[in-house]
Formats: sequence, C-alpha cells, structure tokens
Amino acid sequence: MTEKKYDVDEGWAFAKENKFSKMVNETRFDRAKFKATKNRETAERERKPLTEAEMAEFEKASTIDALTGVLNFKTFYRKLDYELRRAKRYKRPLSLMLVQLDNLDNCKRQYGAMVEDEMVKSAVRLILGCIRDVDVCGRAEGSDIAVIFPETYSSKAMVVAERVRDKLRSESINNDLRHLRVTASIGVVSFPTHARDEHDLLQKALQFAGHAREEGGDMVFNG
Repeated sequence: MTEKKYDVDEGWAFAKENKFSKMVNETRFDRAKFKATKNRETAERERKPLTEAEMAEFEKASTIDALTGVLNFKTFYRKLDYELRRAKRYKRPLSLMLVQLDNLDNCKRQYGAMVEDEMVKSAVRLILGCIRDVDVCGRAEGSDIAVIFPETYSSKAMVVAERVRDKLRSESINNDLRHLRVTASIGVVSFPTHARDEHDLLQKALQFAGHAREEGGDMVFNG
C-alpha cells in the first residue's frame, strides 16, 4: 500500500478557500440582515398614522383636477348627484352649465398641448370669477368645464352663462399668449325642466353645448 504524501501547496489552497468561503458567508449574512432591517423600518413607517396635514393633502389629490384646481370629473359627478337629490327633497330648482371651448383641437395642432392646457386653465379662471361661492365648478368629459348652480332657475343660470361667454371672448389667455382668445359653446339645463337625474341632466347639457357649437360657437343654448 502506497502512502499518500501531504502536498503543502494543496493544503494552503484548501485553507485559503475555507477563509474565503467564510468571508462570503459573513458578507451574505450581513446583507440579509441589512435588508431585513430596512424592510422592518419601511413597514414601521407605513404603519405610522398620517398627520392631519398629510390626510388633507391626500384627500385633495384624490378629488381635485391637477391642471385646473377644480373638482375632477368623478368628484364633480358625485356632487351633482348630491345636489340633485337635495333639490328633489326640498323641491328646489337646480341648473347646470357646460362649457366647451371652441376650436381647441385646431389650437392644439397649431400651438401644441401646453397651449391647450393654458387655454383650459384660463377658461376655468374666468369662469370662477363669474360664479358664486356656493356654485360648484369641475371638469366634465375631456376639456369640458361644468358648473352646478344650486337653488338657481334656468333664467338666472343663462345670465351667468352669457357673462362667462363674454369674458372668454374678450380676455386673453395670459400675458404670454395675448394674441389668443377663447370662445365657447355653452349649454345650460335645469332640474326639473330638462331632466330629473344627474346622468340625463349632464347628457342634455352636452347636447345643448353641441348644438351651440354646430351653430358656429361663441353661443349659449338653453333649448
């Protein structure tokens, strides 16, 4: 039986391998420990109750249209449903105005999407200057803007709509776009004359605004 000789170099290589393996394992352990600690800290932060300011900011972001600062469509539609139920309960009038900006697509093609956004923001700013604090302004479909007039008959809403139309056509969008003017096709409907639920009321307003646009725009139509 031949005796196996001990190879010094082989033993040294084996020792180095064991030392390296130990370092690798320790590094892996440290990384896993660090990751677990970070995950635990993240979970603890997520469980931390929101402050009143954070809650208010979160609520605002979920209800407000980011471009214009008025109610987004989903929130506006819920508000219309609420105001309409209130009008039915107390047998009070309610009117709705829907504003469609004329030639918006042409302006977008000619000047770009940023100018289109400026036109919508300018329109909202001018509309807000024409309505009461109790009236509710919001985004409707696409770039359309709508206003709920609680406790308001159609004749009074028409007066406001004509004021909005005049403001839009006479004032520039902003200081940088003084050469551009905005005109609008506006539909005005009321409860209970034109419809008795929020969906039909909004559809009727869209129909009336569409009729005003077909007649050449820069017009208020009430049926």
